Amino acid sequence: MSSRPGAPLAPESPKRDAAGAKALAPVPDLPAAAAAQTDAAHVTLHTSPPAHAAPAAGHAAGLATNHAAANVVPSRAAIPTPSRAERKTQFGIDCADMVHFTRWEPGGEHIKHLVVKNVVMKTQKIRYKLPQTRYFSMEFPETQTLSAGMSWTVPITFRPVAKECYNDVIEFTTSFGKFYLPIKATLPEHVLDFPQTVDFALCPIRETAKKTFVLKNTGELTSYYEWELSKPFSISPRAGSLAPGSNSTVTIEFKPMDASAFTAIAVCSFGDKAHWEKSKVTQAMTVYGIGKYSHLTIEGNPTVFDFGDVFIGKSVEKKFVLENHSVVHANFRIKRSERDTDPYFEFSMLSGTVPSKKSIEIGITYTPVAAGMYSNDYFDITTLSGNTLRITCRGCGVGPKVVMSPQIVNFNDTPAGATVTRALYLQNMTNTHAFYQFLTEVNSTFRIDKPWGTINPNSSVALTVKFSPTEPINYYRRVYCLVEHQDAIFVDFIGTCFNDKRRPATFKPQHIFNYQQRVKNGLWQYGPEHLEEMLKTGVIKCEKGVLSFTDEEMREQHSACAILDTPYDDGLVGSEYFYENTGDMLATTLVDTYVDFGACSRYRIIEPQVIRISNNTKGKMSCVWILPGESTGEESTFTVTPKFADILAKSTVEFKVNFRPKVDNSFYGAQLECFVYFKSMRNFRLVNEDTFTPSWCLTPTIAGYDVRINTFPPGEDTFIPKISFGATRLDFPACHVDKSVYRTVRVSNAGDTSVKFSFLDSGIRSNIGIGGGTELASRGGAVFSVKPRIGILHKGESRLIVFRFSPSEQRDYEQALKCYFNSSLNNSYDLQMRGVGFFPQVSFDDSNTLCFKPTCIGAVAIRNFAIRNLSRISVNFEWHIPRQFESIVSIDPLCDTLAPNSISTLTCTFAPNHTGNFVLKLPCYYSHELQDAAASIARRRASFIVVGRGMVGHVLAKPSVVDFETVLVNTVVEKEIVLFNPSDCDVFYSLEICRKHHDESGVMAETALENNIRESELEIVQHIKALPARSNRPLKIKACVREQMLYQFSVYYRIDARAIPDTESTSSLPTLRALQQAPRYHLCDVVATGVHPIVQATDIRCEGFSKTVLWQQFSLDKFNEILMEVKADPFAYAEQTLDDDQAPADNLPSMLSSDDADVLFDFGATSVGCKPTLLTLSLCNSGVVPVDWVFHFPNDLEVEIEHWADPGDYTEEQLHHNLILDNNIFCVTPKSGSLRQGESTSIIMSYSHEFAGAHRLPVVFKLRNGASRSGKEIMINFKGYSVPPAKKYLHVQAESHQLHPISIGAGSPPVQSYRLMNRGSVSLEYYIDTAALNRRNHNFDVLSCLRTSGNIPPGDVDYIEWVFHPLEETEYEVDIPISVVSGKTRIVTIRGKGLKSLTSFPEREKMDPKAYQDKIPSSFKFEAQEHIAALSLETVNFGHVPLGAVMRQVVAILNTSDSVEASFKWSVPTFWPADVRQRFMHSEAEVDRLSQAIRITPSSGKLLPGQSKICKILFSPKDRPRIYDMDLVCEILNETEMVGIATRSTVTHGILVSQRIYREQQELAEKARREGRHMSVPEIGSAKERLAAKERRLPSSANSGIDLSRLKYRTLPAITPPPGSTTGKGLSGVAVDSAGGSRGAQATDSRAVPNEGSPIELLAAAAESKAPAIDSAIDADGATRPSRPGSTRSGISEGFSFELPPMPVPVQMFLSVRARSYVAEEFRQLFHSFEVFFEERRVDFSLPAAVGHENPVKALEKTASLSSEYQPVLKSVLLALLNDIFQDPDLQRIPSEAIKLPLPFYAQIAPRSGLGIILDLSTSGDAAVASIGSQASAFTNAPLESHPPDDGPSDLDILTAPGFQNAVEAVLEGTIYNLVQEANAGDFPIHQYPLLFEDVKVGAARLSAP
Repeated sequence: MSSRPGAPLAPESPKRDAAGAKALAPVPDLPAAAAAQTDAAHVTLHTSPPAHAAPAAGHAAGLATNHAAANVVPSRAAIPTPSRAERKTQFGIDCADMVHFTRWEPGGEHIKHLVVKNVVMKTQKIRYKLPQTRYFSMEFPETQTLSAGMSWTVPITFRPVAKECYNDVIEFTTSFGKFYLPIKATLPEHVLDFPQTVDFALCPIRETAKKTFVLKNTGELTSYYEWELSKPFSISPRAGSLAPGSNSTVTIEFKPMDASAFTAIAVCSFGDKAHWEKSKVTQAMTVYGIGKYSHLTIEGNPTVFDFGDVFIGKSVEKKFVLENHSVVHANFRIKRSERDTDPYFEFSMLSGTVPSKKSIEIGITYTPVAAGMYSNDYFDITTLSGNTLRITCRGCGVGPKVVMSPQIVNFNDTPAGATVTRALYLQNMTNTHAFYQFLTEVNSTFRIDKPWGTINPNSSVALTVKFSPTEPINYYRRVYCLVEHQDAIFVDFIGTCFNDKRRPATFKPQHIFNYQQRVKNGLWQYGPEHLEEMLKTGVIKCEKGVLSFTDEEMREQHSACAILDTPYDDGLVGSEYFYENTGDMLATTLVDTYVDFGACSRYRIIEPQVIRISNNTKGKMSCVWILPGESTGEESTFTVTPKFADILAKSTVEFKVNFRPKVDNSFYGAQLECFVYFKSMRNFRLVNEDTFTPSWCLTPTIAGYDVRINTFPPGEDTFIPKISFGATRLDFPACHVDKSVYRTVRVSNAGDTSVKFSFLDSGIRSNIGIGGGTELASRGGAVFSVKPRIGILHKGESRLIVFRFSPSEQRDYEQALKCYFNSSLNNSYDLQMRGVGFFPQVSFDDSNTLCFKPTCIGAVAIRNFAIRNLSRISVNFEWHIPRQFESIVSIDPLCDTLAPNSISTLTCTFAPNHTGNFVLKLPCYYSHELQDAAASIARRRASFIVVGRGMVGHVLAKPSVVDFETVLVNTVVEKEIVLFNPSDCDVFYSLEICRKHHDESGVMAETALENNIRESELEIVQHIKALPARSNRPLKIKACVREQMLYQFSVYYRIDARAIPDTESTSSLPTLRALQQAPRYHLCDVVATGVHPIVQATDIRCEGFSKTVLWQQFSLDKFNEILMEVKADPFAYAEQTLDDDQAPADNLPSMLSSDDADVLFDFGATSVGCKPTLLTLSLCNSGVVPVDWVFHFPNDLEVEIEHWADPGDYTEEQLHHNLILDNNIFCVTPKSGSLRQGESTSIIMSYSHEFAGAHRLPVVFKLRNGASRSGKEIMINFKGYSVPPAKKYLHVQAESHQLHPISIGAGSPPVQSYRLMNRGSVSLEYYIDTAALNRRNHNFDVLSCLRTSGNIPPGDVDYIEWVFHPLEETEYEVDIPISVVSGKTRIVTIRGKGLKSLTSFPEREKMDPKAYQDKIPSSFKFEAQEHIAALSLETVNFGHVPLGAVMRQVVAILNTSDSVEASFKWSVPTFWPADVRQRFMHSEAEVDRLSQAIRITPSSGKLLPGQSKICKILFSPKDRPRIYDMDLVCEILNETEMVGIATRSTVTHGILVSQRIYREQQELAEKARREGRHMSVPEIGSAKERLAAKERRLPSSANSGIDLSRLKYRTLPAITPPPGSTTGKGLSGVAVDSAGGSRGAQATDSRAVPNEGSPIELLAAAAESKAPAIDSAIDADGATRPSRPGSTRSGISEGFSFELPPMPVPVQMFLSVRARSYVAEEFRQLFHSFEVFFEERRVDFSLPAAVGHENPVKALEKTASLSSEYQPVLKSVLLALLNDIFQDPDLQRIPSEAIKLPLPFYAQIAPRSGLGIILDLSTSGDAAVASIGSQASAFTNAPLESHPPDDGPSDLDILTAPGFQNAVEAVLEGTIYNLVQEANAGDFPIHQYPLLFEDVKVGAARLSAP
């Protein structure tokens, strides 16, 4: 068939090969089943679109080309051969995927039919093109129309010519496009089908993962195959043969050995095995796998499961969760780590799989089998692909704990035949049941009502014991009580029986103890008579009733005995019971303990059995047999003859036992009792108390313990037994060789007949032991034994049997004990006994060697190592470190106990003391028990080797000096240093920080600090205190200084011994002891300078207020103190600091502490409507760092709330704050700022008086340094009060007033004042309620108020005086109500503190009187700018002053203006109220002289422009001790302005002045008339003066700018009507009320008359003319208008008015005075330099007594003149006192010592010695006494009366006269004052020439010369 080159076969041009022909597209093989079809069946083709599929490599050889034809076949890659599904979708045609011809032969013709079907709903036209090759032929192509669902069958003929493969395509054209259908013909070939890849994904390493796949033969030939696959993969079967169409399952295994990704190619070669090389086809498969580790953990990481104590018969389960944290599953197994483990721990599963990221729960059950068995086993949870977990399971089996009380039951003396009952108690102390059994007969001599039974948990059983004796002897029997799973217990029964014929000695419990000690001392074989003889001869001695040999050698010889058994402590009683009636130290022995009559019949004669009893002592004994039931009157089955017998010393007696059964086919048995005693004990007359010997009770068993004799005929079967032992295996706890352990097992008879049991040995099976043992083991004996071996169990009865295990070698023991029942070989029970014998054995880690790294000398290396107990018994070990190694090595603990099969960790400490290598061999001794003198088990020894090396190590630091430079206080800064270890050993170090400072002597010292930034200023952050060899490590140093100063630190290091516990072993190391005193080495120095932001309030000013008042009202001391203090917590400021951009919340006061909220800025109180109160506050940055400050008001940066957000109702407090903020009642300008170092700023604060009432606003003052977040916040409460009109308002100094502290026992406590101010516009009267002062303090006035009421004019001040006299060193507090008449009551808290009583100090320790603290700083920042005058001083501090002393100070007043004249006037406040002055002081001079301690000269004057004047302040406290804290007021008036006003208003004002003078005189006349006297001339003149003073003080408040807040010391002006009112206008600047204007008397009386020619005098002169009386009112605008007719204020007709200019307002300046006065004696005791004070010798005690200050001289005279009877007594007392004083040697030495003292300055100018200080030795004795008297009375203000000679006063009298001394002092003072005045006036330059004065030396002779 020719090709058609022009036909397009593919969208793209096909690729051509080198020959120019197109390559045939390979077509996949069809299945063999489809090849057999020859009809037109559908053929399934597995092809892919050509654009996505690549040609298969396996079919490259299958392509064939017709060699006879040159046909061009389209390329496989270019022919679109869609799949069957794609054809349906794209073309709507359904047909086979391909046409495949198989099983053909060349030369034949083969036909296949292709069915083409239209699968769409549209009719299609379809046609095809013939194949290109000639081997495939088809009918001539015609267009075929196919309706929907119609099919078309197309025959295809294949005619091969050779045996080769053929390929071609058929092109179909449809309505939707073209597609190609492949045609191929293949030869039979080998084809296997299997997957291309196998992926194992993730697999655990060392574990095998399997995957399977199906290998299918899809070819037409039988194929033999072989697989090739590399590790870690494996495949099976590796080879095989498959017939056509058959398949086989192939398994691939993946076992990775490491965690890696693995990829392998599995190559499958298949073909004909006979022609393998020719037919072999190779096909590959890729295998993937990833190996991963699995990781298992136990939840919570427990490694030890301790079950504790578990009761026998119970099981305890513990669970743990096994978690798989890996991404692969984990197969685990649980196996025992050792072979010889106990099977007492069981796991719920021993193997399993934990899926990835999952967990599984596993339970462990512990079931102990024996009491006292300690189990400790190790189990490993292993995984092949991961880790191994080792867990330890331990537990101990315990039994019940039953205690018996009492242990001795004493029946005392009992008559024969009587019965005595006692109580016995058994108590179970555990939570499990306890079964007990007493080993005694029911009807024996001592009968127990419940000999066996079960005790419930934590309960007790009461038993009744009856004693029925028949023979008069001493009875003593020890009865054992067996308890299941517990050691046996016993009880001793004692009693004494007597009758009328015989009475033995009374048996006491102490006799048992004495006899037991006697036996231990080797005296058991001597009778009482022998012992008495030995006592007499001194062979033995008696100590506290115990007999012993006097000779120690004889005692040791007789006390030596063979050891029968060595039980543990929990088996002592069991061992005693087991070896009952055996041993070498028994006084009497039962030779035959068991008698068996065998099978008997009551119809035959039963031969009696023999029982022998031996007497092993040297004394004669007697015995009595007590048969069962004899005491109760029952007939016994067994009888013994003889019943009574004597046994000679060292002899044996035989007794016959007879048996008479009563019933056939029954078991009989009994336990007989034989009481043996020394015959000498039969009568109490023969008994000595010291040699009293108890009796013995022998209990032979007939046919077994509590057994019935077998009466069954021979050959007849017995009863069928039903016995239960509870287990077939009996395990014993591990036991040391030659020791014994016991187990108590219960045997129960579940049948309804009695059963006889007997144990027989059946051989021993054991492993080969290691041999050995002690002497006890060499004597042999059964390893396992039982008691009783024979016995009978009745119906339903349980009995306890004791088993014993005593190994003689170290090995496992197993023995079968066969128990026969009813003497029948057919009825037996095998009981397997198992026990293990051990010797103690220990081992250490690493072949008993421990190696240390090189260790620094002085340091300590620590390593842990394990010691293991390889045995199953406990081991006690003890280390014996050789003496030469004690200073180098230690082990902790030195001794301990290892539990069985346990591991303990020990700590080895290595401390080399020199350089070099160390190999230390340390012995460790161990044994099973603690060693003592009686220990029979020898210790063993193990050696342990310690290897180490000692080296020298040190540490270096870089840099060596760390300088932090400037550090902000309480700010943490960091720097880094690097530590170097240049040595070859690790260095463990500890750092020490020391601060350098100067001590009291000025020497540099160091103080150790804590390495903690919160407790000290420096911290070195170090997480690891070790430096490896040749390494370095950086360290951080944190600094946080607390104060502004230079800090210097030194850092040292010491070689550290690491963190080792202080144990007995380590404390013995000299290295460790020396380490505590080891030298420290300098590491580095640290330097830092601390600074902190400090802002201080340095000044505060307000017009009309003194700085002292403002300082107190604004709490500036507290304000500065809070700003100055540095908190210890370095993070405290940062935590409380608000951000600048954060607004304070409404609840801002609650955000700060209560201490911070105590700062109160009190703006005071002023009448409403006045001008705002303006204050200027000065803030200064006194620190060294910049400071940012800000005042935060509550509305600062307030965020505006949206309309939809409902903020809720405002509280009253919020509304109050909003009122203040909205109306700017409080303002601060500026609110924020920055201050550099040393800068100051002025802040203006204002308080507006627009709204009446109290105003309070919280404001936050915040400081912060700009470079850091460190800062501080203070809550400040702004407070002010605007007084409503006509309201009385008392303003107190403070709500809480702190008095000055006063010493306890002060004789004259000072007077302290408290300030009250009337800030209203009307006068107020107050009174103080002092009822609270009299409630406590033992009727003593601790706090007293000198005046409790008063009247304060408007704007005036009153001082309340308090006297605080404490009794205790404590703090006092009292609330004082201050009530205002028709006003409000204020509560003021007065606090005071009592100090420790101050005694007289030595002269060198006395205080400086000038050291008087004043916290208010002096500053003149604002005065020069605002005032026309200034003061040179702001504060005068006189310090501590004695009463009567005169102190002086000068102050200059400067007129700072260049053009204005000014006048000044001083006003000194007085403490005397006005009413007192008016009653008792009749002149102003008297007031100044008596009540004023401060006087100023001159008190007034004028200042020219630029002129200054010197004023002298005289301070002389006199009345009583007082604390002075007052302000002197200096009023400055602008005289230039005043003269102009006076000139313009002389005439107009004169009329008003004359009218007011007239009214003033009328008031004075009316007052004089009421007092019943005539008006004096001075009163008439004083009215003019007071009026003039009022005219100066009371200008108009409307036009003159007067602010009521400034009126502190003067009367307030009258309240003016509001603007726009109808009030008439009068004279300007004057307001007179109906009271006559006398409210300001207090402030006016203290002022002097103005200077002559002043404007006031001009106004007064104008008033001399008698003008008509005129009254006026002041309008708001300052105009003077006449009052309305009918007004009480009006004195002239309406329409008469004067227009006057406003009066100038005087400016007030304040001078603060501080001082405290003392009485002379108190001052001498506390302060030095008393002699430098000058006292004015002028005294007048004329103060009225009503004020509380009575003249002491007059009071003394008044007291003495009360009665003539008291005068002689008073005189004698005074004479005796004076005599004692002048006889005092110390007083007599004063005159002689006074000569050597320096002279006072005023005494140096005296011509003679007569001042009472220097004695004139030539004078007479009377003169000397007078001189001494004058000196002694220096401060008593009472001059001595002297008797001058008849010729007149002498020079001495003149010089000693007070007047003369005052005159001298006045001259000196005046001279100095004049010099200062001249210097101030500039008459001479005092500052240029120094004043030189020569010393004046005045001797005694020169002074005495005429």
